[in-house]
Parts: sequence; C-alpha cells; structure tokens
Amino acid sequence: MKTTLFSALLFFTLSAFSQDDKAKAKELFLHRDDIAQLDESIKLMEGIVAKEKDYGIMVLLSRAYYFQAEFEDDKEKKLAIYDKGTKAGENVLNTVENFAKAKKKKKEEAEAVKTIGRENLDALYWTAANLAKWAKFASFTQKLSVKARIRYLWDRVMELDPNYFFGGVYRFFGGYYALVPTITGENDPVKSKEMFDKGIAAAPDYYESKVLFAEAYCTHPKVKDKALFEKILNEVINSDVNVNKELVPENKMAVEKAKKLLAQEKELFED
Repeated sequence: MKTTLFSALLFFTLSAFSQDDKAKAKELFLHRDDIAQLDESIKLMEGIVAKEKDYGIMVLLSRAYYFQAEFEDDKEKKLAIYDKGTKAGENVLNTVENFAKAKKKKKEEAEAVKTIGRENLDALYWTAANLAKWAKFASFTQKLSVKARIRYLWDRVMELDPNYFFGGVYRFFGGYYALVPTITGENDPVKSKEMFDKGIAAAPDYYESKVLFAEAYCTHPKVKDKALFEKILNEVINSDVNVNKELVPENKMAVEKAKKLLAQEKELFED
C-alpha cells in the first residue's frame, strides 16, 4: 500500500514538473527574438521530449531550431541546427500512426507522406522548412542529394494548404525556382516571381517573404533588378514590426536581414 501510494505521488509530482516545464518553454519561445530565452526554451523542450512524446512540444522544438539557426553566422553551425530541426520534425512525423504504418509497409517516405492529413501539417511543414534551409546552405552535391525529398515534402504541403504559416509554401517555391541548380532544369525566375507574389499577397505582414524575394529573385542572374531589390528591402526596414503581434520576432529578424542584404548590394549585383 505504501509503495503504491509513493508511486502515485511520484507520478503526480513528475507530471506537475513536466507541465511547468512545458508552460515555461512555451512562454520563453514567445520571446524567441532574445537568443538567451530561445536557447533556454529549446533546452527545456529537449528535456521534455526525451521523456515523453508530446506532439505539440515536439513540433514547437522543430520550429524553435529553425529560428535558432537564424542567429548563427557560421555556416557549419547553421547547418547543424537545421539538421536538428529536420530530425525533430521527423520524430514527430514518426508518431503519426498512418504515416508510420505506410512508411513501414511501403518502405518509401515519398509514398507515406501522402497519408499526412491537415491535422499533422505542422509537423510536415517544419520538417520540410528545416530541410529546405539546410539545403540552401549545403554544398552543391548535398543540395542534389536531398532535392527529390524536399520536393515531395513541399508538394504535400501545397496540396494540404498553400497558405499555411503565412503562405509558407509559396515562399518556399519562390526561393526554390530561383535557387535550385540550373542543372536540374527547374531554375525558373518567372515561376519564382509568381510564387513570391502569391506568398506576399497571402500574408503581406510576414516580412521574410519580401526579404527572400529580394534575395533570391531580384539578384537572379536573369533578373538583376537592383531598383526593385532596394525598394523591397527599404520597405521592410521602414515597416512596423509590431503590425502583427504573433510575428514580432520574425519581423525583427527580417528587418535585420534586409539591412545586411542592402549592405551586400554591390557584391550581389557585380557583373
């Protein structure tokens, strides 16, 4: 009887600590534009998912890694963080019953991804987002090695909801068609602009779309639109980062990236 009572008390005590950690991690994540608070949030979430498969925390951890990588200037460290974000997303997807069963049966992720529904789009999105950013900074050979996987992940996001996370899939394909190696035959600045236009129209308050448009499309070898590059980035810099309370950290980051790009203008538009 005493043993049973002790076990019950221990369970409820651990559960209480767990809930406290979850609440604290989520609160810290709200202040993710402060790297110290973001790092602490990630540390707490890593501890939580090591003990239990909490779907919401696992998804948030993948997203947190994505944002953490934005603070890193060293390419190798940035790649390592995006790799963590990708793996965190994969861990969530593997908890989705239909996906896990299909993957085990068909032995192919490309087929299993087709079973992901709208209710698990968040896990799919952050897996795809981290992998795409990893590829952006990876070597040419590494880019090609994950190209097919990136496409089928994002194609499924497009099928489920192209407007998810502020037009995220349009933002991805805008960058994809501008930056994918020409050897693939898919590099197409016209398609890039079409996707960016849709993404910006879907969520004009998400400034990262505009920054990526300037970075990927305006500097494209077949475009080289310096005037548009300056116009878009100055619009971002002079915009109100508080226009959407949910996006203040992302918009602050976008403003800083816009400033850095403008500082690199001469280099980016060299013939």
